[in-house]
Amino acid sequence: MKQNGSTQEKALKVVSYLLPGIIFALALWTLDQQMHHLRSSYILKSIASVPLSHIGIAVFFTILSYAVLTGYDYLATRHINHPLSYKQAARSSFISTSISYSTGFNFLTGSSLRYRLYSMYGLAFSEIWEIIVFCVSTFWVGFCFIAGLLFTFYPVKFSAYSSEVPIPLNIVGILLMLLFAAYFFFSFRKRDFEIKGYRIRFPEPKIAFLQLALSSADYLLSGSIIYFLLPSNSQLTLLHVLVFFALAQLAGLISTVPGGLVVFETVMLFLLKPYFGTVDTIKPLLIFRAVYYFLPFLLGFLALIFCEFEARKEFLKKAGKVTYSSLSEVTPQIFSVLIFLGGISLLFSGALPSNPEYLRELPYFIPLPLIEASRFFGSIVGFLLLLLANGLWKRIDGAYMLSLIVLLLGGIFTLLKDFNYQEAAVLFAMFVLLFPSRKHFYRKSSLLHQSFGRENIIAIILVLVSFIWLGMFSYRNVEYSNELWWQFGVNSQASSFLRAVVGIFFILLVLGVMKMLSPFSKDIHLPGTEELELAKTILRESPETWGNLALSGDKYLLFDARKQAFLMYGVSGKSWIAMGDPVGKSEQIKELIWDFYEMSKLHQGRAVFYEISEKYIPIYLDLGLTLIKIGEEAKVPLDSFTLEGKAGKDFRYAVKNVEKKGYWFEIIPPEGVNALIPELKKVSDAWLEMKTGKEKGFSIGFFDEKYLCNFPLGIVRNETEIVAFANIWPGAAAEEFSIDLMRYNSSAPAMDYLFVKLILWGKENGYKHFSLGMAPLSGLETRQFAPLWHRVGALIFANGDYIYNYKGLRAYKEKFHPVWSPKYIALPTGFKKSLALKDIAALISGMKDLF
Repeated sequence: MKQNGSTQEKALKVVSYLLPGIIFALALWTLDQQMHHLRSSYILKSIASVPLSHIGIAVFFTILSYAVLTGYDYLATRHINHPLSYKQAARSSFISTSISYSTGFNFLTGSSLRYRLYSMYGLAFSEIWEIIVFCVSTFWVGFCFIAGLLFTFYPVKFSAYSSEVPIPLNIVGILLMLLFAAYFFFSFRKRDFEIKGYRIRFPEPKIAFLQLALSSADYLLSGSIIYFLLPSNSQLTLLHVLVFFALAQLAGLISTVPGGLVVFETVMLFLLKPYFGTVDTIKPLLIFRAVYYFLPFLLGFLALIFCEFEARKEFLKKAGKVTYSSLSEVTPQIFSVLIFLGGISLLFSGALPSNPEYLRELPYFIPLPLIEASRFFGSIVGFLLLLLANGLWKRIDGAYMLSLIVLLLGGIFTLLKDFNYQEAAVLFAMFVLLFPSRKHFYRKSSLLHQSFGRENIIAIILVLVSFIWLGMFSYRNVEYSNELWWQFGVNSQASSFLRAVVGIFFILLVLGVMKMLSPFSKDIHLPGTEELELAKTILRESPETWGNLALSGDKYLLFDARKQAFLMYGVSGKSWIAMGDPVGKSEQIKELIWDFYEMSKLHQGRAVFYEISEKYIPIYLDLGLTLIKIGEEAKVPLDSFTLEGKAGKDFRYAVKNVEKKGYWFEIIPPEGVNALIPELKKVSDAWLEMKTGKEKGFSIGFFDEKYLCNFPLGIVRNETEIVAFANIWPGAAAEEFSIDLMRYNSSAPAMDYLFVKLILWGKENGYKHFSLGMAPLSGLETRQFAPLWHRVGALIFANGDYIYNYKGLRAYKEKFHPVWSPKYIALPTGFKKSLALKDIAALISGMKDLF
């Protein structure tokens, strides 16, 4: 039995899905049969002939009808004893009604919209449910009353249409009147019903009569719209139209087709057939559909969007900022692709014959020399766009300005050569979109010095080859002769194409010669005294300390044009390796990074950025580089560091134990370092002997008299000798300090003492952080789907003690409770990544290739 019941339920469900489609298809077929002899152009002309006064009446009645409909919801809020302002109720009513009338399934769509809107005003689900039931019952109260009266006392004889209709219309009217009477009976008796746990409360008689007044007015107003749109006919009265309207509306509701579309029109066409021709009937029905359904639907949809925007204003503003910020990062790349495609379009347009219809008319408006010049310069402009796309990708401001000019000229030339308004519209649209994007193109680099990647060069070559082939193929029937170069005329397009090819290659030749003769944009040499002094000036204003590494003198320095920032780098193999982020004023950093990238390309090298922070990651990504994490830097917050309490127990012991043995800590100012160089040299040599290694460079400092004399020195000594030292890198505004070169001999106490005393010194002098440097391969992910580099690096970190004390170094620095921040390498993708990593290892170890 259960299985049989389940099968019946499934069958009913299928029928409920198919029935609306079947009804719609039948109605559409019927409508097609009645209109198959009419042309759409004839119907449109007929609609255009409708007087504006009739359409104005239809709009006026529609406004009155929807104004009455807002009363449904306003009255409903009074019925549930949760009154809202008329504005709130009217907005909810109009949005839900206008949309549900057009989309169909009124109860579902209108209910869901009402729930969404009324929940914004704090109404509970049970209250919103009562409003929905009240609005639905209000509609049916008016429909049962008006349609019941019309069907009962003003019946239409269906025998005039079909003798097969079994039920007289007055019987339907009586049934509707009985439903109407039952509603008021329960209203006076104040009876309530409960359906599936939801209580349905009948309104008081006063409210019920107001329901009747509102719904009756709504029905009469909407039905009257069609009557006033129909042509005059003495045999057809308003009551006739209201009866037909009720029947058509009832058929549309039963069909559940959205808005009763086609079903309503088919029934009305059938009922009005004895009075008017098909065109005279379909014309007011289409206007009614547009005015009463389509226009309110658009307004309701816009009102819903506005309402949702108001409700989510703060969230949308935040989301908009995030989206804009994300898109702004790739804006130059988007325009670069668009400009390149625009160049292809102009070139191919110059290689293809123009539309003969336009060519016949063109000479009457445009002189022949201007047409020929537009054909020639149109192709030249297309080629220039291919070149400028590279500059836009690299955010060069000159490329931005030239692109605007070239796009504008390209659109004009396109109109002049063959009135290709579609292509011109695209170019002008690109101009309009690019114009407000000035801030994304900030680089002051020279267009002549910009480098073209291999992929970019190949793309340009392929486009030019395709352009030439397409032109040759298009004019293959034109016999070549020397005179062809000097033929001018509207139909001499083959000659224009040949001249354009020569012009493009002439520009290529000129640009190539200029490129070959132009010097490199930057002079490459190790820094002298003047450059080092400039670097010191910039470092005095920098809160970060890693830039002090530039004073070692073993790295090249690249300054920005304003001499407000610098970047230090080395060259190993074909890799140009920048050490850390650029140092200096942030507004110059972007340009400096791009300058370095361009310079490496000019020397046929690849740019790599080693030990960079998160600060400028978007710029490195703009260069097309990939990022790999190489470890984490430890920074000790000095305000929380103390020797007191349980946390400082070990540090207190280390300090007391060392000082009991006769050692003490001392800070030597920069001017006093030179006198200690011989002693410091002994400590350094002893340290190198213990490490069985040699001095390294690039990413760390090395023992050099000039280098050490730039900084204060922290030393540990006893009565007879210095046993340990570390040079101190101070940051501007007491934001941070760190150490670089730390050396000690065999008699030195534990290095905890030196670190603790340095931290206490920094805290006394108002510094906020002390950098302990980086822990290599620290913080890499070991998850299953983590990048391969992370998993390999984590494996080395966990098990590579025989290579380097990775875990021990991390554990040692962890004792000082630092804050860890990631460090990365930005390097090329693909096979170049491996070559870059090899070059970095060689540079750090001191085995780099000489530049």
